Amino acid sequence: MRLVIASILTVFAASLNAGAYQQEKLPVIKSTNTIISIQDGEQYRANIWRLVPEIKPDVYETQLKDGKPHRVTFITDIDAISFWVELGKKYDFIIQRGDDLCYTQIIGVKYVPAAVFDQKYQAAYRGKMIVEVPEVYELVNIAIAMTPIGIEDRNLVYKDTEYYKRVREHFDEHKDHALLAALESELRQDLGRYFSLKMNGYSFEFDARGRIVQSKVYDRTGFRGDARNVLRPFLPLLQSFSDETEFRKFYKENAATYQEQIAFYRETANIGEMKKWLDKNFPSSSGYDTYKIVFSPLVAYNQSTTWFESNGFRELQPHVNFPYPQDVKRSYEPGSEAGMNVFRGNIVFTEINHGYINPEAEKYADRIMKAISNRERWVASARGPGYYAGIGTFNEYLNWGLVSLRLTDYAPRDEQARMIAAVDQMMTHRRGFLMFREFDRFLVNLYRTRPAGTTIADLYPQIIAWFERNNR
Repeated sequence: MRLVIASILTVFAASLNAGAYQQEKLPVIKSTNTIISIQDGEQYRANIWRLVPEIKPDVYETQLKDGKPHRVTFITDIDAISFWVELGKKYDFIIQRGDDLCYTQIIGVKYVPAAVFDQKYQAAYRGKMIVEVPEVYELVNIAIAMTPIGIEDRNLVYKDTEYYKRVREHFDEHKDHALLAALESELRQDLGRYFSLKMNGYSFEFDARGRIVQSKVYDRTGFRGDARNVLRPFLPLLQSFSDETEFRKFYKENAATYQEQIAFYRETANIGEMKKWLDKNFPSSSGYDTYKIVFSPLVAYNQSTTWFESNGFRELQPHVNFPYPQDVKRSYEPGSEAGMNVFRGNIVFTEINHGYINPEAEKYADRIMKAISNRERWVASARGPGYYAGIGTFNEYLNWGLVSLRLTDYAPRDEQARMIAAVDQMMTHRRGFLMFREFDRFLVNLYRTRPAGTTIADLYPQIIAWFERNNR
């Protein structure tokens, strides 16, 4: 997902300039799709850019290593445009899709790595599986939970807990803080901005004086490919909110809740076995040196994953929710404690596996895009064109299809059929993936009858062929 974020002042300035901007005679390319690809220097980024005509201009920042210029090409299904991009310069053009004119701007910025893993860091974390509710990260989650949209949207913030009640009791008197108004403005413009705002909370920490400072390791922890840390402009307000609400005192008082939930992931969810299973089935996408499971007790139904590579060291970083038992029962009533624990692990598994299935899918990106070109066949039209757009549709089908394969290997045998049926029901009816039940039956059968030694990665050509046959 590509997310664009701007401060309130930037959005305001963009709206003032839109009229003048539209009057300029700019080069125009055409597209029939809402998702296009970008050749950024030597890197080909398949299906990375979503057209958003409401943003004028929609800015793409290309990171120039050592500040040296390189060529950037926007590639649609029927057209393309190239610019030789130099540091600090802007390049404007229009992408036309039907009657929509998508004003687009490329800016050359100096490359800053998202993370730097030095030898000390590598020695400390190699082979480790870390689970945590980080302090500044939780501060961001609480701030989002206290916005008007956070209070009203049950899919954004999980509210059926004693912890949420304590949050409201402690922070309600600060609902007029300027930070909440600023975050509310961002989320109202585009709810998808929630992900990068929340995720980037992990790239900051408190220093010995209680000041929020940049992490010594991470420049940004949003989605892979994001060029900047979208939370950074909010730091002064975030600091003010922390100080005025005595957040750090609240965080210490609720340490037992955090540790109890962390213990579930460490001791019961069996993350180590998930890694072993995925490494075996995706050998060319394996090799992560460390996992960091990052979560908040407040997150509801919005999970995401990012990953980093620096100095030959690879880190997978899923950002997830906590699988409350009462919530799991919305989808499946377990027949045993073992069944409950396996099913509760689904959420973290579906984020860990993106670090494997996404890189594998990129090897077949062009073929996959053609195989799912008839979008109305795969996703309910009511979900809109931005819902798991482009190759994201394929990845989400396979994401939850892998859940069924894991259930086949690890769930109690007498519960497997009911568990898989519950996944099918959720994906088809609640989430709008129209062909998921048929796909899941095909995939489970393909997996069960595969030749000995065959990995899931080996099955990708057959999986894509199934989409091709059903893309009508």
